[in-house]
Amino acid sequence: MRIKKPIIALFLLPAVLIYLSIFLYPTLRATLMSFYDIPSLSSRISEWSYIGLENYSQLFHNSYFMGSAWNVLKIWLYGGIITMFFAFLFAAILSSGVRGKSFWRALIYLPNTVSAVVLAVIWLQYIYNSSYGFLTKLFRFLGLNSLADIQWTSDGHLFLSMLLAYCFGSIGYFMLILNAGMDRIPHDYYEAALLEGANPLHKFFKITLPLLQDVFRMTLVLWTVTAINFFVWSATFGLEESPSTMTPGYYMYIKVFGDGSSVYTQESFNVGAGATVGVMITISILILSGIINQFFRKERLEY
Repeated sequence: MRIKKPIIALFLLPAVLIYLSIFLYPTLRATLMSFYDIPSLSSRISEWSYIGLENYSQLFHNSYFMGSAWNVLKIWLYGGIITMFFAFLFAAILSSGVRGKSFWRALIYLPNTVSAVVLAVIWLQYIYNSSYGFLTKLFRFLGLNSLADIQWTSDGHLFLSMLLAYCFGSIGYFMLILNAGMDRIPHDYYEAALLEGANPLHKFFKITLPLLQDVFRMTLVLWTVTAINFFVWSATFGLEESPSTMTPGYYMYIKVFGDGSSVYTQESFNVGAGATVGVMITISILILSGIINQFFRKERLEY
């Protein structure tokens, strides 16, 4: 039975209208706002002042924004390596037939069920605390006093502390995706490889990785979207008003809604500049996603 194109268009129309209303329109409006000086979100279009590319020029000459861009790039790269390594490791272990698979999978995913704000507070108050934190107590118990004396929330260590906490809260989500992809691979391939004398490493690099490339590509794109939009952890870990925790998402928030600290007062209340940051975030995600897609073969593997 041949389905007519008007019927297909009719069923697609609601989804297209929803997409245009909740994504495309705000994107186009934010792009338009980036060319104007806008005093507040409630300002009418008649109150906007056209300034062309001045917002973009000021951003690229702003030390706070350039520092935030460098921070989020490190989060994307270093955090991606850490998160994907452990996500792959846990997914491979769970797919190997380990006992209590459902329990361990739920345990690894558990941090994702907790609010990011709550998780950040737990790390700041109960893990990194220099008086009674878990790391301090652990290193003291092991006799590693030099590590126990590290001030994890000091300006020199704050970015690393934030990155490790963020990775801890992200591993379970990506592990779940990779584990589902691994479980989808037919076991016949592994049995045939075992008969040929392949060891676990050979099976992983010759069977699992090639057949998992579509899932892995999607995982990297999802990581890019979440990492570039880094906001909550930056806001909660930025207790010392340190530029080491500043990211474009948090910088955009300060530009639009302001911040109570004296450090960021001069950076506040510029809606047009905030929209410019949002446009730059979108462009960065598109560029990085395009680069990721170039590293994977175009043809889709069927199995």
